[in-house]
Amino acid sequence: MFLKSAIKRFSTASVLTFAGAVPFVFAAIFMYWDLERLPLIGDVQKVTDVYGLVIVVFIAGSFWGISVNLSEKKRSILLVISNGLTLLTFFSYFWLKNIPFQLVLIFLLVVLLLVDYWLYFLEVNTKEYVTLRLVVSIIVVGSLSIVFSS
Repeated sequence: MFLKSAIKRFSTASVLTFAGAVPFVFAAIFMYWDLERLPLIGDVQKVTDVYGLVIVVFIAGSFWGISVNLSEKKRSILLVISNGLTLLTFFSYFWLKNIPFQLVLIFLLVVLLLVDYWLYFLEVNTKEYVTLRLVVSIIVVGSLSIVFSS
């Protein structure tokens, strides 16, 4: 009975959102233990960078679906932000050599969180959603900080 009640409290979206943070947590643990290369996985930092790139682009892309609920001006702003962050992620990954990509990911994830808060204030996102995003973002940013510092 308790398990069924606990499961009902967590939506599929929240479970999947937390699951999306798991690879970052594992990467932080591996890097903390100086396990920089793993069999079958390879370079942990490189895999983390690629996974982070995918996550940032996924979140930015989700703004396209959200934009249908906005006025034309706000929709345009959101779509420009989405494309801008996607392009910044792509170009940073391939061409930015002076700044470690984990720092770029941290910056981009914070910007995406701020966009989600903007959408909350526009009454597009719910309080529960931005709270979930905040908690998962803290986990991911903390994990990326460990990966970067290792």
